[in-house]
Amino acid sequence: MESIVKKKCDNKNVVRLTERQIKRRVGEAWAVLGNPFFNEKEVLVSAELLYYNADKAKAREYLRECKNGHFAFFFFGKPDPNVVYLL
Repeated sequence: MESIVKKKCDNKNVVRLTERQIKRRVGEAWAVLGNPFFNEKEVLVSAELLYYNADKAKAREYLRECKNGHFAFFFFGKPDPNVVYLL
């Protein structure tokens, strides 16, 4: 999957998308989201899609460039059933 860059950690003039729209656009990849909005159950409702890539390292590298603002780092895909996740 090709990496897509929307803005250089600059969330001016970026379109706000719903969680379903982001998931449809990103597919099975890691995403950097700007100004995420969560409901009272702490579920993502909407955000600005800044960057996404199937390679986690490249997406984290982009996230490191983001300095000012509120950002989230999400994986939009199916979790591996053979992995135990500790929160």
